Amino acid sequence: MLAIAPGKRELGIAILTDVDLVYVSVKTIRHRKSKKFLLDEVTGILQKLFESFRVTIVVAKAISQYQKLSPDLEGIVQRIRLESEKQGLQVIDITLEEIKFGLCGNGKATEKRAFETLLSSYPELTRYWNRPNKWQNDYYAFLFSAVATGAVYLKTLSETD
Repeated sequence: MLAIAPGKRELGIAILTDVDLVYVSVKTIRHRKSKKFLLDEVTGILQKLFESFRVTIVVAKAISQYQKLSPDLEGIVQRIRLESEKQGLQVIDITLEEIKFGLCGNGKATEKRAFETLLSSYPELTRYWNRPNKWQNDYYAFLFSAVATGAVYLKTLSETD
């Protein structure tokens, strides 16, 4: 599974198989001069992921109503969906509320608390947690969002079995 947390500057990426975390990364979108350059770079990132991993489904963190006001972010989300569909892949959206409830059992939990719960299942993420400055924490939040999105999707699958 490819789990993605979309942003205007970064994409959080996680590849999971069953419950194993195979790959995590934050991909920085460097070419933002125009919408065309931005979307072309997103396409390139996705194509490399599709070539490198046997992706069977794409799970994306849904953007909020407020985030939908950004035409660039909305365009990135649409491009993720388009490129995934070209590969014949289904795209599932997971909201922040579903992440909080799925990881903490409480929709009122903080995003930080939800991310922190991932450390017990994926101790390899510890090196990205609680970094020395705000910039690093904001950057790696995309990575945690992607892993959380994938983990919640996997949890919903196991509950329906």
